[in-house]
This record gives sequence, structure tokens and C-alpha cells, in this order.
Amino acid sequence: MNQAKFNPLQAIALTAIMAALYAAVTIVLGPIAFLPLINLRISDVLLPFPYILGWPMAVALFLGCAVANIFGGLGLLDIVLGSLLNLTAGVLVMNRKTCPHWALAWLYPTLIVGLGVPAYLQFLIYLPYIAIFPEILASTALWSAIGVIVMQAVERALPDVFPPEK
Repeated sequence: MNQAKFNPLQAIALTAIMAALYAAVTIVLGPIAFLPLINLRISDVLLPFPYILGWPMAVALFLGCAVANIFGGLGLLDIVLGSLLNLTAGVLVMNRKTCPHWALAWLYPTLIVGLGVPAYLQFLIYLPYIAIFPEILASTALWSAIGVIVMQAVERALPDVFPPEK
């Protein structure tokens, strides 16, 4: 799997569309996306996508999470830190030195988001880390793994967008 190449206008459009998709899915499914001990953030299926979409998608994950977390009700700390964790995961996934194979594209989101979100969430919802992290880690792992499957399907469905492997 190679990363798609975009001109600047295409990159901006892709970033806006994917950020809006992440935010919209999270907000619409808010009752299950924002509950600390349920936290089924189905939009996390997009977390592996920087592997094939590069910088535009990493930035989209940051922006989409920021917009979505505004509606989450946990305040500025959640908006900033949650978004930065998504950006960090996205940058690591898109970099072929840190993520050399598509099958690993679920790993960084799982570890960074799944372990990082509970680290600050414990202070916002007054529950111990040990009570929060298993569910968020499992949910992020599940949706990121599904995201890898969806990512492969997108690549196969849009062969003109993705250059052939050399």
C-alpha cells in the first residue's frame, strides 16, 4: 500500500471532508461515543487512514476530534489533548519508518489513544485510570482494526487514487 499523492487543493479538500466525517459520526453517535466507560467511538475506524492518505488525514483526525470533543462536554483539556493524541497517532501511522507495513496501522492508534485518553480522562471524570483504560483500549483496538480492513477496501475501490507498489 502506497500513500496517495494530492495537490494542495485536493489535500485541503480531503482534510476538510475527513475531519467533518470524523466529527459528524462522533457527534451523531454521541450517546455511545462520549460515555467514559462505554466510549464506542466508531469514528476511530478512520485512525489507520493516514497510512494511505498521509498528512491530510493526520490533520483531519486532529481537527475532527477537536470539533467532536467540543460537543463531548468535558472541556478544553479533552478538546486539546484528545486531538493531539489523534494527531500523534496519525503522524506515526503515516510515517513508513515508524509504521512499515499496513497491518500495523491499527497499533499506534490503539496504544496512543487507548492508553493516552484515560491518562487525562481520569482527572476529568474522577475515576481511576485502571477503571477507564481497559474499555477505551479495547474499543480503540477494535475500531482501528476494522479501520485497517476498511482502508484496504478503499484502496482497492479507488485504484486511480493510489499509485501501484513498486
